[in-house]
Amino acid sequence: MKIRFYNAKILSMNYGFDIIDGELATFDDSISYIGKKAPADSYDREIDCGGNLLMPGFKNAHTHSAMTFLRSYADDLPLQEWLYDKVFPMEAKLDGESVYCFSKLAVLEYLTGGITANFDMYYEPDHIASASVDMGFRTVLCGAVNNF
Repeated sequence: MKIRFYNAKILSMNYGFDIIDGELATFDDSISYIGKKAPADSYDREIDCGGNLLMPGFKNAHTHSAMTFLRSYADDLPLQEWLYDKVFPMEAKLDGESVYCFSKLAVLEYLTGGITANFDMYYEPDHIASASVDMGFRTVLCGAVNNF
């Protein structure tokens, strides 16, 4: 699929982070052009950026994706009490299928915030990997090693 983004301010990753007023074209999952005017071509889709900024996606370098089910759960407690009295008992109820489903939910949350990849350090890495593959999301698995 060929996509052309035009009327954009493009944040380059060059030294100095230049901003280019112009266009960006993609072919499948690769950028094929960045500059003032994309080559004339038959694009599958053309997107007017309306003068807005186009930039690389964010990477979240510390995630425990399946913990989405604990969002706002006992957030008012001190860390040790929260972990040992609230989080660990709830996590003990999780199985691989739960980790898979909650990881998929996390990917949806990441995408709404502009995050395009994550580094996950949670239990059941095979299920996290399956969720990421099924969602088409980039995940680096950083194994969980604990001695609680």
